[in-house]
Amino acid sequence: MIRCLIIVCFAAVNVNVQAQQSVNENHKPNLLKYPDDADSTFIMRYARVDDIRLIYGGQGSNVSYGTANDGSALFSDALYNNTNDLAGFGLTYKFIDFDLTFSLRKVNIMQEERQNLSQFKFAYSYTMRKLAIRAYYSDAKGVIVAESKAANQSDPDVHLFKMGAQVTYYFNYNKYSYRSANFQNELQRKSAGSLLVRAEPFYRSLGMHDAIIPEDRLYEDQAGLEYVRTGGLMLMPGYGYNLALRDGRFFVSPIIFLGPGVTINGYKAADGKHSFLNIEWAGSCALNVGYNGVKAYATLRGSYDVSYFKLDPSYFTSSDVKVTLTVGWRFSHFENFIPTSLL
Repeated sequence: MIRCLIIVCFAAVNVNVQAQQSVNENHKPNLLKYPDDADSTFIMRYARVDDIRLIYGGQGSNVSYGTANDGSALFSDALYNNTNDLAGFGLTYKFIDFDLTFSLRKVNIMQEERQNLSQFKFAYSYTMRKLAIRAYYSDAKGVIVAESKAANQSDPDVHLFKMGAQVTYYFNYNKYSYRSANFQNELQRKSAGSLLVRAEPFYRSLGMHDAIIPEDRLYEDQAGLEYVRTGGLMLMPGYGYNLALRDGRFFVSPIIFLGPGVTINGYKAADGKHSFLNIEWAGSCALNVGYNGVKAYATLRGSYDVSYFKLDPSYFTSSDVKVTLTVGWRFSHFENFIPTSLL
């Protein structure tokens, strides 16, 4: 019920923004700027370069394990072992650009007594014409980990921590706006796409007080696994496209990445500590649609992320589905708020 009310409110705000936009159409040129580093027939910049935004949505995730010794399926059929609604906010002001979201523990899609999920995410971005850097921090407690053949399932007390940075380069930067596709702080006037490549160094820790993996001979060295700590580097090529409608005020922006990475895994099992060097695979796809106005914007974003890594003979897979609604309002610099000497 709470979710429905918030979505209705956001939709009402969006309709009001569109109506206001049509009334003030004659003033639109004053709120747009020609970029000096891109083709202005495709990309325009907003005069109001700062914004504040509200975020609300829901997500479902699955973390599973298996062993190559019994022919288990790679992914568990239980897609939504971990579900929760999330809320948050973001701010872009001069060199500051961050988003903060957290789980709503008493509000979720699946009301199950076993759920105990608590999640906190923080991301900080810095974008340029050719490059975007997004550092992130994610901490989830109360995660459920399931065996892919569904024979065993952990209590909801697994701790999953991850931090890293996504460095994305876009080749057709003169016509394709990655900023418009993901952050809505530029206007994509005409449709355009671009090949992308992303490098992502990261650190991840998965563990609990008891054993995640049971002491089963099929898991060999990983029997009785208590934790896995991983550091690595992913390299994922991809493609993004911005479909611009009504001179870019409405947009549809799909993005996809898929690629391998090299990781070093340290883990503790029943027979002691081990380390393992391996190849990890990951993929990410997202669809962002909405309204991108000169004074405000509203977007609905759906994303699906998947990863796979093998310790031999055991392996872990994860899949995450997330849908978020974001409403943002643009404003100009408060010149005395952050001293120019700090920039």
